[in-house]
Amino acid sequence: MKHYFKSLLLAALAVSVTACEIDELNTNGTGTETEEVGYLKIGNVSVNLDTEHAATNSEPKAATRAVTEAATSYWVFVTEKTTGAVAWQGSYADAVSQQLSLAPGTYVVSARQTEDGAVAGVAQDAPYYAGTSEDVVISSKQTSTATVTCKLANILTTVELSADLKASFKSYESTSESRLKTTVDVGTEAAKNSYIFEADATHESPKMYYRDEAGLNSTAGNTMTITLSGDYYTGDLEDLTNGTPDETKWKAVKMVKTLTNVRAAQWRKISINISHPTTGNAQFEIKVESYVYDEEITVDVVTLYESLSIEESIPDDEEDKNAPDVTINGQEELTFSINSSMYDADAEAWTSFLKVNIAPKDGTTVKEIYAVVADTDNAALKEAVEAQFAKGRIDFFPTNAVSDYCNVAADGTTITVKGAGMSGLYQYAGTHTISVYTVDSQNRMKHTDIVLTVTTDGAVGAAPTIVWMKDGVDVIDQVHTLTADNASTFQCKVDMASTTGFTKLEVDIVSSVLTDEELAGVGLGSHIDLINPSADQVAVLQGLGFLGEGVTSLKGEKSASFDISGFMGMLYGIFPASDYCYFNITVGDAGGETKKSLQFYVQL
Repeated sequence: MKHYFKSLLLAALAVSVTACEIDELNTNGTGTETEEVGYLKIGNVSVNLDTEHAATNSEPKAATRAVTEAATSYWVFVTEKTTGAVAWQGSYADAVSQQLSLAPGTYVVSARQTEDGAVAGVAQDAPYYAGTSEDVVISSKQTSTATVTCKLANILTTVELSADLKASFKSYESTSESRLKTTVDVGTEAAKNSYIFEADATHESPKMYYRDEAGLNSTAGNTMTITLSGDYYTGDLEDLTNGTPDETKWKAVKMVKTLTNVRAAQWRKISINISHPTTGNAQFEIKVESYVYDEEITVDVVTLYESLSIEESIPDDEEDKNAPDVTINGQEELTFSINSSMYDADAEAWTSFLKVNIAPKDGTTVKEIYAVVADTDNAALKEAVEAQFAKGRIDFFPTNAVSDYCNVAADGTTITVKGAGMSGLYQYAGTHTISVYTVDSQNRMKHTDIVLTVTTDGAVGAAPTIVWMKDGVDVIDQVHTLTADNASTFQCKVDMASTTGFTKLEVDIVSSVLTDEELAGVGLGSHIDLINPSADQVAVLQGLGFLGEGVTSLKGEKSASFDISGFMGMLYGIFPASDYCYFNITVGDAGGETKKSLQFYVQL
């Protein structure tokens, strides 16, 4: 960190502060003492090698059974915690052969395989190990000892396809456009690494190691995108076996699933299967297991209904009628109307809510629920859904992708739309057919159409809007890279609008650098409430651009802007290494809530 965060912010606010005194300290390990020093002894650097990575086609051993080896060829770095300045660096052999003299303070010791820390974006059989010690306090005339345990610092990924799935697609011998393959991307568009796992004759998956683009201290982790593509045979599989396929039965499939919170030291073992390939209930199943943390995550079940987008290839009468039933508010008719009579303007609240019931049969349980907009006379609704959800698919269970708008029972038997959800639907007048897909624990699937009629005949406020316009395009929720060349001139101005007046306006900072501890130096925290800021926070928020000049609160305002362009250069200046920083904005009013994110990658 080039300067203390507090000093930077107070300088921006033209507040006089005492100059940093860190330069008076001897932190170079040379022994040229300007004050009494303490001593650091590097006790041990070891590496936990995850032995289960060696076998991708069998059940792995628990992660706790890792083998520990000495890191004799590793590089060691001693860093002053507050400033991020490197006080000493050298080989492991040099580190353990001497006692380092350091100015009193708090330090961290890190170790890694290479001096420059370079890691391939994605490479086969290329594990990279690194680690950091606990805080080490150096006191005058005393010796402290530090130990470091290194662990896998990149992400191991393998892909396994079932025999049934491979038999249903054009083989690896086909052209590149139509053969079965799985593409796995890790990272964002700003920093993304990609590898194509081909479905070859034996399909022995290579062990691919992806770089941890998010960084070890990231709270959000990485984004992994899994894309299965190829030509799928919708006819009788016996025709393929006999070598007499009907060429009109081939359909191009592209199935995409995104995972979040993917982290270093995980083995993401992707297994893709197809259930019931000879019936109308055919389903692709993707399971991703993270063996390092001994957890199993059910990621996706996507039916051919969605993947092929051709309803006539799977007629309704071939769906399993024994799959879970869907009703609305317990009534027989699958219709529901939304209008202003259901909204109490004085209380600023909805009085009636859409409730969908899901009833599994034969002692089964609900395995999955999702929905798509099948038909609408208001294209804006479908555009909004497809912009927010991949392929327009809204997941409700087991993962509720719309938890801000709907409550879902723990067993998946009810979906109740919240007030924010009612207000969100109220924005789209018209008649909408929503196809609700239900799957039970026996993998029986069917879809049920419900019809929503929305009449905007009264004053119910729509949810607030949040936009960041650059060159006529809304670029909010995108990652923007700050560099030495653009940080000082980078423009960031966010505009928010409400039809009824803000009742909630919050900013949550997610950063390994802008922590609560650092922000406390200027009277802030990682959670900022702009409706009810404390009196001592107002001047700081005004200086940073979160509040306008003379504005002490945004409560009841119908428009507001964040112009934090002047903060961008300072943000770049306080990062000790390349990393991500997020400003998550939540705005609410009588019409509901809207959430958007300012996302920055600081590239040093």
